[in-house]
Amino acid sequence: MLSAHQRVALAFFLVIAGCGTAAPPPEPPALASLLHEKKFEAHGDYTGADTPEDQQPLQAAVDDAISDVSALPDPLNREAVRTRLAKLIDDTDLSATEDRDEVGRYAIRIWRAAGFREESHLFPVSDDRVLAYP
Repeated sequence: MLSAHQRVALAFFLVIAGCGTAAPPPEPPALASLLHEKKFEAHGDYTGADTPEDQQPLQAAVDDAISDVSALPDPLNREAVRTRLAKLIDDTDLSATEDRDEVGRYAIRIWRAAGFREESHLFPVSDDRVLAYP
């Protein structure tokens, strides 16, 4: 059994030991769910990544964007998120057309998973149009 003095000393030690080691804030659930999703596989009218070699770099680009948005401080800044998603789109601009379209859909899904309901203005058409399959 610890004495009152020992309990106070132990409590003080635990408080001091915890300083500077706070856990990072948890990812918003929608972003975390999107991050763990397998990407660039066939679904609906999308036939999957153009080549098997394309899937991993495309998934990494999208996952990096999700991680970067998740790491931004709260409250999320629209322009910071929009800028990061524009970078994702630019970084995958040389991919096959269908893969670029899928990246665009992921960009809008990330935007919405981050909690934004207004238009992202990432494309000259509405976000709903980007999400729709041809």
